[in-house]
Formats: sequence, structure tokens, C-alpha cells
Amino acid sequence: MKKLLISLVFALLTFSAAMAQPLAMPDSREYKVLLNADNFASVKKGCELFWDLVEKVANDHGFQAKKTVKSSPNREICFIDTPRFDLNKSGFVLRIRAETVRYPARAASLLADGNAELTLKFRASDLESVLIAPVEPAKAYGDDVSSEVDVVVKAATPVSVFSRSGKIASFGPVPQDIKELLQYYPRLSIVGLNNSHGLKVVNDLVIVEQRILHGSIDFGRDKVKTLFSIWYKKGESKPMVAEFSFKIKTDSYMVRGAQRSQNLIDKFFVDLVRRGKLFISPHQTKTGLIYQYQTED
Repeated sequence: MKKLLISLVFALLTFSAAMAQPLAMPDSREYKVLLNADNFASVKKGCELFWDLVEKVANDHGFQAKKTVKSSPNREICFIDTPRFDLNKSGFVLRIRAETVRYPARAASLLADGNAELTLKFRASDLESVLIAPVEPAKAYGDDVSSEVDVVVKAATPVSVFSRSGKIASFGPVPQDIKELLQYYPRLSIVGLNNSHGLKVVNDLVIVEQRILHGSIDFGRDKVKTLFSIWYKKGESKPMVAEFSFKIKTDSYMVRGAQRSQNLIDKFFVDLVRRGKLFISPHQTKTGLIYQYQTED
């Protein structure tokens, strides 16, 4: 019943927004594929093996991939939700990303050091509900809101998952419950979550993310940087999962009427996933893996 009520709220808001103005397009289109962590026991070897395939598939599709390896500083990530995952069940993800996440037992005492970011994201398969999702930060925390399309491959078909995010680059204490979260994202109140429900780190997991810019692909209009993201459970050296991704800007490939260019990139990506079966993880998203992952006693 609760999910139905949430759906009705978003449907009404979507209808109102559609009547008020033309539907906006997401800011970017990001192609993502999860890779089997076992292939990244040696990160350098794992990246090089998959990149060899990227170069070959790109060449077969008339694109040029150029290897240029550059590492970015590691950062730490955790996700915050109620013990029953009320946010996630309503389509939302609440993420903290920082240079260092110091995590005792409760979200109330969670500390994030060094360029910490608090992000509320809403994800769905339909663009209309995503573009009016209540993720805007309170006025005191700025107006950093963006939307994108994540492209994954299912059954040899590119599938789009839309998202809209509100990011706060400088925030105070980590919210302890839904009521405190609403001080950062007041429009979230329309979802009807129980204000008294506490918040904690999802499955008690803090993630260390290693990022490697491994080159670029020239799709004809822009040279697009590619990224390998390797996730580790904090304190462990064995990777949990790896991801290969690249992002194209909407104004480069859609607003200018370059639908054919986007279709060609889609075909390249589907072929890359098809030919990379030995590398591919059965999971669809890194966040989904965190929500499913259970720590050992």
C-alpha cells in the first residue's frame, strides 16, 4: 500500500510537471558494466586485459581507443538508510563520499573528513518521475542537482535507468533519522517516510574506491575518458567488485540531433559486454551489491 501511495504521489507530480513545461533531458549518459572482482586481484593486469578488449571492439566499430593510464586519489564511500531500507525501497539512495569515513556503530557518530559530499539520488526506469524527484538540497546547502541516464546491458539490449541527484558539498552532522535528513532535503517529505525511523550505515559497510583513468575513446564528436572503479571493503585488500564506465554529455550527442551517433555507441557497448562475458559480474550495480552484501559474523 505504501509503495502504491508513493507511486500515486509521483504520478500526480509528473502530470503537473508535464502540463507546466516540456520534458527536460538528462545531463549525461553513462555506460557502465560491472566486472568480476576475481579478475582484479592484480588491478593493473585486470585493467590491461579488459582494455585490450575495449581497443579491439572499438576498432571493429570504427572508433579509436587510446590507452593513457592515470590514477586518482582513493576515496571512501558509505550508504545510509533505515534498518529496513525505507529509502532504497522508495527508489532513493543516500550516499556519503569523502577522503576518509570514520565509522563507529551509528550514523549519528559517523564522521566524514576531507571534501565530504552528501548525495541523495532517486533512480527509476521512467524519465518522467525521475525529473521531478524531490532530491533538491535545502536552500542553505546550494542547488547542485543533476540528472543522468545509466546504460547497462540486459539480454543483449541496452537498458536505460534514469536518476536525479542532489549533492551537498559541505554539510553538518550526519543525519541520525529521517527527520534530520529532511533538514538537508526538505522536499523528501512528500514521500511520506516515517520521521522517527533511525538511519545507519547500510550493512555496516564502508567502501574504499580506487579509480583508474585508463584511456579514452574517440566517438567522432568527443574523446570520452574511461574509468575503472575498484571497490574494497575497508580494511581488506581483496576487491569486492570492479566497474568499467564512460560518460557522454547530452548536449554533444542528443541536442545537436546526433541520435545516430548515440545508437552507434550503444551498439559498441552491447558488443563489448557480449564479447567480455569472461569478465562480467552477475550483479547490475555497485550500490545494489552493497545492499545485498552481508557482513560475516
